[in-house]
Amino acid sequence: MLSRVGEAFDAFVYNTTGFGPCPAGEFAAIDVRQLADTGSELAWKNPRGFWAMDALTGNLAGEPRDLGGLMFNCFARMQLPANFDPQLGQLAMAYHPMQFRRVSTYEFRAGRAVFLLRSPDGVSWVMQTFTDLGDHGLTGALLPAQAGPRRLPSGWAYQTQKLDRDLTITTDGLAHVISDDLANMYQGCIDGVANFDPWVPRSRLAQRH
Repeated sequence: MLSRVGEAFDAFVYNTTGFGPCPAGEFAAIDVRQLADTGSELAWKNPRGFWAMDALTGNLAGEPRDLGGLMFNCFARMQLPANFDPQLGQLAMAYHPMQFRRVSTYEFRAGRAVFLLRSPDGVSWVMQTFTDLGDHGLTGALLPAQAGPRRLPSGWAYQTQKLDRDLTITTDGLAHVISDDLANMYQGCIDGVANFDPWVPRSRLAQRH
């Protein structure tokens, strides 16, 4: 849900977390033109997202709303540029860092696989949600074989890493987030939000010393 602020858009991000699953048929039936009539200048739907972590806690960024017959919680607030294209959604912003206003803690437990991007400036990005945009049958059980971007820009890298300890990403106000070319979303390990950098496992660090 977007409202224009100067040359940009002030956006509120909603999802059904806390209310249960987001059924594909009911989500597809939501008419974004009707959502725009609820007080926002623009509304768009990203592909359905599925959380990639083991546990999530956080504060809401706004009041819950009934949108097209489904209940949604407001999880984050962000700004989008004036040239944002709602027909493409966040796919238009693939590999361009965005900033979300939110308070949250993500927990990824030792022994699980995490899906990581590495940007040319050396920042590690941890997948927080995946979508079924490229494969409507995709589930968490299939992620190790099918997760990840289809095309990486020059200088970017992707890998799956099995955690040798618990990874915690704690955001207290500002999260740095990017989308890949399938609208999977990743949070950057920036400003000390992560308890360690998951790109390089502890065993490899020990070998360097």
